[in-house]
Amino acid sequence: MQVRSYYPLFADLNGRSCVVIGGGRIAQGKVRTLLDYGAKVTVISPEVTQPLAVYARQGRIRYVPRRFKKCDLDGAWLVYASTNDEEINQKVFKTAQKKHIFANVVDQKPLCSFIAPAILKRGPLTIAVSTGGASPSLAKKLKRELDASIGNQYGPILKLLESLRGIAKNRLPKYNDRKIYFDELVHGPVFKKARAGRAALARREAMAILNRHARTKTNGKA
Repeated sequence: MQVRSYYPLFADLNGRSCVVIGGGRIAQGKVRTLLDYGAKVTVISPEVTQPLAVYARQGRIRYVPRRFKKCDLDGAWLVYASTNDEEINQKVFKTAQKKHIFANVVDQKPLCSFIAPAILKRGPLTIAVSTGGASPSLAKKLKRELDASIGNQYGPILKLLESLRGIAKNRLPKYNDRKIYFDELVHGPVFKKARAGRAALARREAMAILNRHARTKTNGKA
């Protein structure tokens, strides 16, 4: 059987309403990930793990101690279902489909409109690994391999590149000109200096390169 292909998407969850149906360890993991990305989380379950109970007492999540109702998805952006009740899981998915809400019923691929990848995070760098739901174990294995080979060295260069975006857009209005500029930064000595922790020197050199590119474009117009 051919593995279904999923479109990779990085979503902005900051302040968005996300619902987790279930209160066990798997649900706990989903809640933690959602909180890491700024989601506003509601947990629906008659019982929850101790860590989830602590989150509720701290006000980090909203906890509703009962079984799922269709109205629980009103205004939600996405929902995870992690219960041992097949009837509830089906109900969550069907309700989400009707309300056009992203839904994931854990370990039940036919009841998923999105699948969660294995996530490796290094500061502003996020790497997501997915096997299209064919093998979460393989996705986690690949994540561990990446984890062993990718350290925190990309954080400084990402911070530098982000800080230069507005300046470069002002000095180089055309997208293709900015692409050439940033490609030079990523593939040249600026990248190596930033990775080595020489942030100030990397920024000075990046600005010098930007000035050169800007002058070239100005002279070309003349």
